[in-house]
Order: sequence, then C-alpha cells, then structure tokens
Amino acid sequence: MNSGVLSKPRADVYRAVTEKIVAAIEAGAGRFVMPWHRRGPGTGRPTNAATGTRYRGVNVVALWAEATLVGFGSEHWASYLQWQELGAQVRKGERGSTIVFYREMEPEDPPSLFSVEESGPSKRFVVKAFRVFNAEQVDGWTPPGQPEATGIVETHGKVDRLVAGTEATICHGGTIACYRPGLDCIDLPKRDLFLGTPTSTPTESYYATLLHELVHWTGAK
Repeated sequence: MNSGVLSKPRADVYRAVTEKIVAAIEAGAGRFVMPWHRRGPGTGRPTNAATGTRYRGVNVVALWAEATLVGFGSEHWASYLQWQELGAQVRKGERGSTIVFYREMEPEDPPSLFSVEESGPSKRFVVKAFRVFNAEQVDGWTPPGQPEATGIVETHGKVDRLVAGTEATICHGGTIACYRPGLDCIDLPKRDLFLGTPTSTPTESYYATLLHELVHWTGAK
C-alpha cells in the first residue's frame, strides 16, 4: 500500500483525533476559578493506570484535548478491561476516548487495511484504535498518592433532605461539577475538596454548586 494514502478506517481514526484537538483549541482555557481543589495535575503526562506506562506521541495530545474538553482533572487512563482488572467499574453510559497503537507486523501476519510502509517495503506496521476511560469516569479506584481529605464542609440536613426528595442521581467524585443530560445525573467533586472563597464558606461553596447543578437537572425531559 502507498504510505501516502490512508485507508478509510485509518483516516477516520486520525480525523476523530484531529477534530478533538481542534475543538479543545477553539474552546480555550478560560479564566473560571472553581471553589474546590483539583486533585492531581490534570495536564500532567497521560498515564495508563494499570501499567503505569506514560502514553506517547499523538496519544498524549489527544488525551490532553479530551481532558480539556470534558474537564477531567486526572491524568490516569485505562481501557474498560484494565479498569475491571484494577477492581474498578466504568460508569454506565460513559464514552471512551480514542487512542492509537502501532505494532510491527510479523512476516506471517495477513494483509491489513491499516498497514503502512515505513523504511522500505520490508517493514510494515499495523495501527489499531482503542478506547480508554479517564479515572474520573470510573468508580472503585483511588489514585496512588492521593492526599488526605482536608475540607470542612458541614452537613445541612434540611438541604440534603430537599435534594434527596428530588430523586436526582448525584455522583460524587472527580474534579468537575456538571449535569449530564445523556446520563441524567449530576457530577460533583467530593465534599472534602471544597474551599472557602472571599464570599463563601466551604459549606456554602458546596451547597451552592449542588443546587446550581440541580437547577440544570430540572430542565431535562
């Protein structure tokens, strides 16, 4: 196969990664300051949670772009099966992020639509696309070296009972706060991540964020 011509499956993989990077650039970083800690350097080198291996090449940029668009604060990623092997479970409805992996073809390997020529006709590679999930998309896993809880959010029984009465699904974990219509759930950081600000106590920051997202929840079908 001419190395200058991409097969359609391979082109689709590259296009998906490129579009994700472009969308992240267009979105920009913004200046919003969240009223909670972001545990773990979300812009650190993407690392496989199961093997400890750092991703390389275009996968680094692709996962950085995905983290920027979605708001992931963790640099740990793994496939669905790898998370299961770690005793964690990817939450229902979560969508994986695309990465690619190159492997040199053995002489007995059958021809592949993904194969390309490099360094002459005797050396061929196969590229495969995989789906990985961020640590903030799973339950049952704690990042290594996570700091101890330091928050001082007090519990307000009346507000908690009000929220419980709505029967909204609220998932605590990660470092983003949002309502996700596709899953019909509210994502919130854990209470111990919330901080005091010049205008709010940690408790006020937490409940203000919770009730704000609950307003978004009320507008869903």
